[in-house]
Amino acid sequence: MDAFEQIIGQLLEEEKYWVRHSVKIELTPAEKKLIGKPSTPRPEIDIAALDIQTNTIFLLEVKSFLDSPGVYYEHVTAEQTQQEGRYKLLTSENYRVVLWDRLKSDWQHSGHINSETKISFGLIAGKVHKSRESELVKYFADKGWLFWGPTIIKEKMKKLATKGYENNAVTIAAKLLTRV
Repeated sequence: MDAFEQIIGQLLEEEKYWVRHSVKIELTPAEKKLIGKPSTPRPEIDIAALDIQTNTIFLLEVKSFLDSPGVYYEHVTAEQTQQEGRYKLLTSENYRVVLWDRLKSDWQHSGHINSETKISFGLIAGKVHKSRESELVKYFADKGWLFWGPTIIKEKMKKLATKGYENNAVTIAAKLLTRV
């Protein structure tokens, strides 16, 4: 797990999500063929976040891209038949379905979720290319998916900074940054 994912995990927990980092999905050989990658290693989801109130699991791509141009709108919104690139979970419906079916089956069997648990997807991005954050907000809302861009992350960090003292690196950093 990288530092940005750790920060986002804590922000999600503050919003009352149950969070799992670096979720590996064990696909069968038949499922690997379904996604067109028979020799693929176990796919990994950056963060799975369960919203208890709606019984929905969000499978999230988490990208900081702080010292880069940021997340490109066109890369996230492209629909692909074959999963490729950094956003395959978001751009390939077949890939999403196969991964979710496997994860749902495994987690129902283990008792982590029930048969009523819904699935959704999302992206949390620390930087968006060419200030297209509002377009991504609309795109994800239209799909019913979760999107946090730099604006939302900043708001949530400011809110975290108002909490009482916690001996936690993310909370302390939030307090330091908002008191400068």
